[in-house]
Amino acid sequence: MLEYLPMGGSVEMVEETLKLAYGENSEFIKDKRIAAVQALSGTGACRLFADFQKRFHPDSQIYIPVPTWANHHNIWRDAHVTQKTFHYYHPESKGLDFAGLMDEIKNAPNGSFFLLHACAHNPTGVDPSEEQWKEISHQIKVKGHFPFFDMAYQGFASGDPERDAKSIRIFLEDGHLVGLAQSYAKNMGLYGQRVGCLSVLCEDEKQAVAVKSQLQQLARPMYSNPPVHGALIVSTILGDPELKNLWLKEVKVMADRIIGMRSALRENLEKLGSPLSWEHITNQIGMFCYSGMTPEQVDRLTNEFHIYMTRNGRISMAGVTTGNVGYLANAIHEVTKSG
Repeated sequence: MLEYLPMGGSVEMVEETLKLAYGENSEFIKDKRIAAVQALSGTGACRLFADFQKRFHPDSQIYIPVPTWANHHNIWRDAHVTQKTFHYYHPESKGLDFAGLMDEIKNAPNGSFFLLHACAHNPTGVDPSEEQWKEISHQIKVKGHFPFFDMAYQGFASGDPERDAKSIRIFLEDGHLVGLAQSYAKNMGLYGQRVGCLSVLCEDEKQAVAVKSQLQQLARPMYSNPPVHGALIVSTILGDPELKNLWLKEVKVMADRIIGMRSALRENLEKLGSPLSWEHITNQIGMFCYSGMTPEQVDRLTNEFHIYMTRNGRISMAGVTTGNVGYLANAIHEVTKSG
């Protein structure tokens, strides 16, 4: 076996990864319209794309949701791309600010780039509904914007990777060209292996060859070529129908556990007679729950109950268990009951 992977990474891994996002029988894969390279997990994929954007659309800007994963801002900043933000989270409803989001898409200069979380939005756990995604896609099309999806949690939101790719599929059906960052850190637990993929859907095969060549040119001075071990794990699992089915089952078990913990936390809070609505705990999805607690309330949780979370009130639902959910609910009730 070769010591090095080529600049574009493992061909098998990239092939299987594209099927996961674009669909097993995607016409775009068949027509070779997707330029794709293995990347250093989702972060590396975003960074490669940000540099690609800067090189070929030097005057463009990227619109990033408020809030977003903090590293998104660093990535596009270090690639020297102008950043703007768009409304996403609605603090009062602890849900989506759909009207605000649509206004921003309409008001952004034509041909802007929009960063979208494909599913299980980090940090809020708030995702648009299928109908809302259709409207977002339509409006982005009308304005000629370029949608760039970061999909760090495929399979983690609903337990079904197909369902979690729905937002991307809607955009593909609407005839968008898209950019996409994918990661296996969460859904295969390969955090330390840095396995991801960057893909760009192009007009035709000729353009895809050119774009892939440019992505490799960007990767070469940055890290030369991606690591081999994690890519082999991914291509081995996804390339074998039995192993793939086993993985799909395990992803579902893991997602269902998190969904179950959301219900348990909400039920416990309601049983305690909390005066607040905790519906958002079960409405949100994925690894994180944007609890709506204030920084002061979070500080009290830490100081009085030894419960740790980020000061924006984001709970990592993966850390909630049948053993600690009662204690957690009690503590949250204690610090929030005065309103």
